[in-house]
Amino acid sequence: MLIGRFPERIVVIGAGMAGLVCTLELMKQGYNVRLLEANSQPGGRIYTMRDQFADGLFCEMGAAFIGAHHFLTLHYAQQAGVQLINVPAPNRSLSYIDGRLIIDSPVEPAWWPVSLTSEERTLGYAGMLEKYLKPGLNATGDPSLPGWPTKQAVLLDSMTMEEYLISQGASSGAIKLLEIGYMQMLGDGIRKVSALQRLLDLKMASSGRNTQTIAGGMDQLPKKLALTIGSNISYGCAVTHIEHSNKGVTIQYTNSGEVFTICSDRVIVAIPSTVLRTIHFSPPLSKEKNDVIQNQLSTSVTRTVIQSRTRFWNNLSSFTTVNTDLKIGWLLDATFTQTTSRRGLICSYASGESARELSKAGNFHSAVSEIKQVLPELSYQYEGGTVFSWDHNPYSRGAYAWYKPKQMIRMLPTLSAEQGRIYFAGDNTSLFPGWIEGAISSALRAVNQIISSRLS
Repeated sequence: MLIGRFPERIVVIGAGMAGLVCTLELMKQGYNVRLLEANSQPGGRIYTMRDQFADGLFCEMGAAFIGAHHFLTLHYAQQAGVQLINVPAPNRSLSYIDGRLIIDSPVEPAWWPVSLTSEERTLGYAGMLEKYLKPGLNATGDPSLPGWPTKQAVLLDSMTMEEYLISQGASSGAIKLLEIGYMQMLGDGIRKVSALQRLLDLKMASSGRNTQTIAGGMDQLPKKLALTIGSNISYGCAVTHIEHSNKGVTIQYTNSGEVFTICSDRVIVAIPSTVLRTIHFSPPLSKEKNDVIQNQLSTSVTRTVIQSRTRFWNNLSSFTTVNTDLKIGWLLDATFTQTTSRRGLICSYASGESARELSKAGNFHSAVSEIKQVLPELSYQYEGGTVFSWDHNPYSRGAYAWYKPKQMIRMLPTLSAEQGRIYFAGDNTSLFPGWIEGAISSALRAVNQIISSRLS
């Protein structure tokens, strides 16, 4: 890490979880690190909205949950000293399909308003998940083991998730039912996304034990890590140019309308490909690297949040989420961990084409109308709300990365590879886009690449 007697100077671009972890780990190793962040706060797509609601209520616009098997995330949460809260596991699920609110539980299985085979009717929703998804979840293999991707993983990456479900014998009605809710939240849905990515994401989302969230808001994690980094972070710094050679890197950025330049020995770029495209590299990145950066896709996500006078939905018993076949997508009780107010927040999570439609000017009221359709009592309890689109955020330009068939296995090695003295991190360079775990794993990989380059 030393050049003569002096520690190497490294600039990290982006103070999302990947950039924060890169900075922390490099500082531990004795590097001289400067972290540049374009926003006025750390966290990236960990964004807890706080200033739009009454009584101190807040709502997660980005990352909201930590799985029991997200060991890297749990490690840094412990290091930061944040308090974790278990997310309640409902004893029944709620879905809104074809204009009906449907309750499903092991005790009283739902009669689904879709065309299912007699076997699928007998299996029920949980049984269909087991029958159709388990073989694929097993076939993804373990990406951490040598020899991955396996032939089975490559095969899964060659088809869409819909094609995979068809290959498992799922009827069109079963596919319609299974795609409502979480399954639809990756890219432009199961008819376009790689089956390998969809299944790997389901493995990351699922857990045999309790899922958790952070008391007081998810943004407590990046804020506390940023405090540890201290004055090494500079906010409001939007990088515009990166000039690099075999001797070092020069970074140009703007802050409050002024242009600044900083020189370093190496740089880690920990921002989404959608934003990376706006930075000018001199000399240009390799054609292969540039091609994957230009072509990596980003999921459109729009969140509509409604403030209600009371939490009338408590009458629904164990309501945490509702899967819907409407444009609003997935409905969530955003305040289930917040107990200081009678008021509550309901958040809709729309993705893909529906998200792009709802993010258009003037479409807020259509989202509110759909939420009221699912929860009619909201008409009497509605106090206002807001809409947030990750597509319209200039330092995100979309939410998490997604892949069409034959893209994931081909693009990931190039996305994660260093080029000269430039290194790349961020959940979009990991196997698990959209997850804090993916961001942290990418950061540790980039740090190891730097350490290895110094030892070679």
